[in-house]
Amino acid sequence: MSTAAIHQEKSGFWHMPKAFYAIFFIEFWERFAFYGMQAVAVLFFIQKFGLKESEATDLFSSFSGLLYGFMLIGGLLGDKVLGLRRTYLLGIIFLMIGYGSFAFTADVHMLYWGMGMILAGNVFFKTNAGNFVQRCFRPNDPRLDSAFTYFYMSINLGSFFSMVIIPIVAEKTSYGFGIGLCGAGMGIALLSYFILHKYFVENDNETGKTGSGAKKALYMIIISAVAIVAAYFLGLLLRNPHLARVILFSVGAATLLLYFVVRSKQSAIAKKGMMIALILLFQSIFFWVMYMQMSTSLMLFAVHNVRTDVLGIVIPPAVTQSFNPFYIFLLSPILAVWYVNSENKGKPISIPTKFAGGLLVCGLAYVLLAVTCYLHDDQGKVSMLWLFLGYGLYSLGELLISAIGLSMVSKLIPARLGGFAQAVWFVTTAVGQKVGGLLAGFATVDEEHVTNNLDVLHGYQTLFAYVGISATVLAIIFFLFVKPLTKAMQELSKEAIV
Repeated sequence: MSTAAIHQEKSGFWHMPKAFYAIFFIEFWERFAFYGMQAVAVLFFIQKFGLKESEATDLFSSFSGLLYGFMLIGGLLGDKVLGLRRTYLLGIIFLMIGYGSFAFTADVHMLYWGMGMILAGNVFFKTNAGNFVQRCFRPNDPRLDSAFTYFYMSINLGSFFSMVIIPIVAEKTSYGFGIGLCGAGMGIALLSYFILHKYFVENDNETGKTGSGAKKALYMIIISAVAIVAAYFLGLLLRNPHLARVILFSVGAATLLLYFVVRSKQSAIAKKGMMIALILLFQSIFFWVMYMQMSTSLMLFAVHNVRTDVLGIVIPPAVTQSFNPFYIFLLSPILAVWYVNSENKGKPISIPTKFAGGLLVCGLAYVLLAVTCYLHDDQGKVSMLWLFLGYGLYSLGELLISAIGLSMVSKLIPARLGGFAQAVWFVTTAVGQKVGGLLAGFATVDEEHVTNNLDVLHGYQTLFAYVGISATVLAIIFFLFVKPLTKAMQELSKEAIV
C-alpha cells in the first residue's frame, strides 16, 4: 500500500485492525488482575500473615520493584527464542496461576511462591504486549499513536474496575479470595487468547512464524520448568527484604554505570541526547517515589484517618485508589486537546516542561494532604473529599510524566538502543518504587508506640509534608533548567540520533 493510501486510513477506536481489539481485551484483564492485587495486597499481608505495616509496605515495594527488574529476559525470549505469541501465552498462564494461588494460600511459603509466579509471568507478558500492538500496524500508519493511547486506556479501564470490585469482594469474603478473583480474570484472558488465536499468529514476529513447531513446544516446556524454579527463588528473595533492596539498588547502580559506558561510545549528538534523557530520568525517580504511596501510605491513610462514607454508605478504604484511573480518564482528553492546540499555535509543550510540571503538581498533591490533616475531627479523621482532590493533582502529574516516559527515552536515546532505553526506564521505575516503599514505612502504625489515632494522623502528615515539600522544591529547581533543555532538544530534533 502506498504512503498516500496509508495516510487515508480512518482513525478512531472503531477503525483499528482486528488484532488490536484482541490485544486490547487481554490487556484489560491483565491490568484488572495486577491493580486488583495492588489495591488489597498490603492489607492481605497484614491481616493474613500478621506483618507490621512497615513490613507489608516493604514487601510490596520489593515486589513492585522486581516486576521491572527482569523485563529484558522476556523481550529476548520473544525476539530470539519463542516468538511473541508463545512468550505472551506463557505470561498469561503464569499470571493466571500466580494470582489464582492467592485464593488457596494457607501459609507464607505458598504466598511467596505465588508472588514469584506473578513476577515470572510479568517477565513473559509485559514486554511482548507492547510489541504486539506495534506489529498490528504498517510502518508510518498514522493510527499507531492513537492505538497506544487506547492501549493506555485499557490499562486504566482494567485498573478502575478492579480497584472498585476487588476491595469490595475482599471485605465481603477474604483478601485472599479477592486476589484469587484476579486469577479468574486472567482465565478469561487465556480463553480469549485461544478464541482469537489467529490474530496473534498473523502478527507474530519471524521468530514465532518460522522454525519447527515441535521444537518451539519443547522450548516452551523447558522454559516453563526453569521459570517455575525461578519463581521459587524469587519468592525466597522476597522473604529477605534486605537482600531484595541490595539487589534492586545494585541493579540501579550497575545500570547507571552501563549508561555512561554506552554513552561514551556514541556520536557527539547522541551523547547530548542521552545526557538530557538522564536528567529527565532522574526527575522521574521522584515521581515513582510518590506513585508507590498510592498502594502503601495513601491506602493505609484511608484505612486509619479518612472517613470513607458516601451518602451514608461506607466503602472499603482500598477503593479510594480507584480515584487515580478515574482522573486519568477525565484528564487525558483535556491534555490531548491542549497539546494539539499548542502544536497548532506553534508553541508546543516541551517534554522538560511536562516533567517539571508533573513533579510540581504531584508535590502540591502531597502538600495539600499534609495541610488537610489539620482539618481532622475528634477521631483523627478527615473528609474523603480532600483525598479525592489530592488524587486529582497527583493523576495530572502522572499524565505529564509516566504517560510520556517511554516516548521520551525513545526520542533522546538512539533508535538502535531501543531495548536498552526501555530497560533503563523500567530500572528507574523499580528504584523509585522501592525508595517510595521505604519512605511509606516511616509513617506506618507501630502498635508499641502509637497511643491514639491522632498519633497515626501525625505520622502520615509528616510523611506527606516531607514528600510534598521535597518534590515541590525539586520541581522549582528543575524549572530553572527547562529552557536550556528545551532548546537542546529542539536542536537535537533537527539532527538524526542514530
